[in-house]
Amino acid sequence: MIYTKRKVGYYMGNTDIVATSLPDANAKNTTGHSTIFDDVFRTIAQKMPQLLIPLINEVFHTSYSEAEHFEQLRNEHYEKYGTIITDSIIRIDNRMYHLECQSTKDETMVIRMFEYDISIAIEHASLEENDIWEIEFPQSCVLYIRNHRSLPEYHGAIVKFADGQEVHYRVPVLQAKKYTVDQIFEKRLLILLPYHILRYEHFLKHNGTDSKKLQHLLDDFRKINHCLEKASEKESKSHLYMNMIVLIKEIANYIIPEDNTIRKGLGEIMGGKILKLRSEELLEQGEARGRLTGLREGRLTGLHEAKIDAIQNMIDLGLTKEQILRKYSPEEYEEALRSMSVKA
Repeated sequence: MIYTKRKVGYYMGNTDIVATSLPDANAKNTTGHSTIFDDVFRTIAQKMPQLLIPLINEVFHTSYSEAEHFEQLRNEHYEKYGTIITDSIIRIDNRMYHLECQSTKDETMVIRMFEYDISIAIEHASLEENDIWEIEFPQSCVLYIRNHRSLPEYHGAIVKFADGQEVHYRVPVLQAKKYTVDQIFEKRLLILLPYHILRYEHFLKHNGTDSKKLQHLLDDFRKINHCLEKASEKESKSHLYMNMIVLIKEIANYIIPEDNTIRKGLGEIMGGKILKLRSEELLEQGEARGRLTGLREGRLTGLHEAKIDAIQNMIDLGLTKEQILRKYSPEEYEEALRSMSVKA
């Protein structure tokens, strides 16, 4: 399978995800290119890879800590007829784990996984004693993020060799829909949060009016926001949780039609306190940089420049004008905008 990558976001420094425009949710993906769902998963895998560890623990019944040392392996594998791009491959304690995110049911999924795993195994093969090559397959799984009926616990195949050997190849399946918000936070499966909106996909795309379902949806996302706020305050990782909120909003905006008022409601629910915490962090960083600039250049304008810099960071991060004006004056906001247009 040949893929090309299209990013959902890019990054400020090494931490903050900035939203970009996305395709229409109702448009069919006929190009063979990655979807928004793949892109969000790869964004997390590349910029928040520690969130993969609880997923590995859940699927393979391991007990790695999120502080465990791991190595991210290259996910592009070159073959005669093109390039295979897998979603995520990491190595922990000399074990390789291959994780794929899948939105649609595919009867050939096990064939694709076998193809991916062969490429991974060959790339990491080693020549042992007596000139014998050791070719070790990774432990692989498929995460299904949409609501599908009758998915198996495993994708399986029997690999037959000419000398009569048979190998049973099995890939475990994990379904995001099986996890409630409480279970997601209890098991630290935060990687599932951006996809939680998909359990309401049919309801949202058809502008459903079921008041109980709507209330359940809003309650779910109030709980998600509350749990993220608590975790952000407790762990001092506002950038990580803010990035998660950005990705949650990306998929929500992709799924929810523009004329559906629920889109605005979710936007108002998600991220207020975390965005405030992150904006304060940016201000502190900007002010520290400004003080350094002022001392170095012998000017008193360093702090003012730091404020302008912090406002520009907030604009890049998607904060609204109203949110920024809670902290800064209209004049400072306008100056930051002018400065950005000059730089552009």
